[in-house]
Amino acid sequence: MIVPLVRVGFILSWLTVFFIPKKTVKRYLPTSTMSALLVLALVFIGTPFNFWKVKGGPETRIKNILSVILGPFAVGTLWTFHLTFRKFWLFMLTNLVQNLIYAFPILTFFEKINFIKYVKFTRIHHLIASMSFALILYGFQSYLEKPVPTVLRLSDKRALK
Repeated sequence: MIVPLVRVGFILSWLTVFFIPKKTVKRYLPTSTMSALLVLALVFIGTPFNFWKVKGGPETRIKNILSVILGPFAVGTLWTFHLTFRKFWLFMLTNLVQNLIYAFPILTFFEKINFIKYVKFTRIHHLIASMSFALILYGFQSYLEKPVPTVLRLSDKRALK
């Protein structure tokens, strides 16, 4: 009974996005999508190698995994970038704290309610992967915000000549 409530809670995390300015959501949504894709890739790689165990049939496993990836991870990425982007060390420290909280108390709770259990993937592996993802995402967002060279701007009349 508690697992469906956890899933609903994850989906409800999207309600917090209404507190982020619309322009900011548009600015960081590609990076949030990239974070979901990175975690999804890790899930696809890790599942056949028994990195973790998710109870239930295929449908239950997919619901549990997607509720985490598309819920708090995606929304958390939006919030983290909204609050810390362009302050690299604050960004990394924020990610470290978030990942430590997830890797230890939250994951312990998930194991107790049979939501997910790490088997060959340890909490240290989780921290290494998550911090690596944070670096990749910071670089990705920095790349997206790089100014476009004058030669490539179509609105610049000098570039069209």
